[in-house]
Amino acid sequence: MAKTELTKEIEQAILTWHPAEIGGIKINKFRGEHTALEVPAECGTTAAGIVDAVRISEYFGDIELTHICRPAFWRKEGIRATIECPKGKDLTGKLEKECDMATCRWNGLKKRGAPKILLTCFEIKVTKSDFKSQHGHNFIGNQNYYVVPSELYPEIEELVPDGVGVLVYLHKGMYVGLRTKRRAEFRDMTDEDQKWLLLSVPKRIRDMDHRKYIELLQKVNKPTEWGP
Repeated sequence: MAKTELTKEIEQAILTWHPAEIGGIKINKFRGEHTALEVPAECGTTAAGIVDAVRISEYFGDIELTHICRPAFWRKEGIRATIECPKGKDLTGKLEKECDMATCRWNGLKKRGAPKILLTCFEIKVTKSDFKSQHGHNFIGNQNYYVVPSELYPEIEELVPDGVGVLVYLHKGMYVGLRTKRRAEFRDMTDEDQKWLLLSVPKRIRDMDHRKYIELLQKVNKPTEWGP
C-alpha cells in the first residue's frame, strides 16, 4: 500500500528527531546516531515483518559513583604532571587516582559507566484503524515507540500496550516535530537479536542513500518545459 503524505512527513520527523535522552536514557551525542526506515525485523527476510524505523544510539550504562582525588592530575604548559596526595596516601597505579578518603577536602565523586548500544524501534500509525490492524507492531528493540499524529493520540491512548512509548507528531501549529507523550520502558535484548538488528540498519541506510541518488539523477536529467 502506498504511503500517505502524512506518513512521509512523520518519517522525516523521525530522521530529524535528536533528543538528549530516549526513554530516560541519556544519549552519547558525541558518537552520533544512525536511523534507517523500513528495517526488516529479521535480518535478511521480511517474513517477520518490517519496522517503520530503527535508530542506533550509544549510551553509558552500569553507572556507578567512584571517589577520586580531584587534584591528582593537572596540566602545565601542555605537560601532564602528577600531584602527590595532600594526605600522604599512596595512590600509585590507581585508575584516575581513585581514593576512598571521603573526608578529604580534595576528594570528589565521578560517574563511571560502560559504553552500550541502544536500539529504538518506531512504528508509525496515522489512523485508528491502522493502529488496530494486526500489522505493523514490530517492537523488537531496547526501546519501542508508536509515532502518531497529535490528534490521534486521545483515541489510542488507552490501547497502547504496557512498556511501549508514544511520540506525537505536531503539525498544525507553530511547531512541527515530535514530542514524547509516554516514555518507553527499557527491555533487554539478547546479543544475537541485537547483532542482527544492528546489521540490518546500515543495509537499509545504504539502500536509502542509493534511492536518493537515483532520484537526484532523474531530477537533473529531466527536461524542463523550456527545453532539454
